Amino acid sequence: MPLRSLVYVPWNKATEIADLLAFHVGLMPLEDDVWAKGKCAFKALQYMALGVPPLVSPVGMNTEVVEHGRNGFICATATEWEAGLRQLLADPALRQQLGQAARHTIEQRYSVQSNTANFLALFS
Repeated sequence: MPLRSLVYVPWNKATEIADLLAFHVGLMPLEDDVWAKGKCAFKALQYMALGVPPLVSPVGMNTEVVEHGRNGFICATATEWEAGLRQLLADPALRQQLGQAARHTIEQRYSVQSNTANFLALFS
């Protein structure tokens, strides 16, 4: 069944943040291969920083950043991807709850403020 609401938006540096803020959910599917295992979960971190709940594959850093059911969903199979998408698209309150938790994760673990002491310790 085609997605009637699917719209392709090419990446544009000038509109990237506004484009991402229009998302209801952020997707980061990855193959489980050597290249993907070295990825740093950047797309998930971007979505989360903007309060967009992520759905990610359990590959690389994704499982360290996303806590399934708390700040997003980790999806390993096509069935899990479909279930997670359906659940989030049908439940705006859940999207908001996970998005807020995702943003909180970024603020507590990945923000400049939360890592200031670590950064400064490099110079002492």
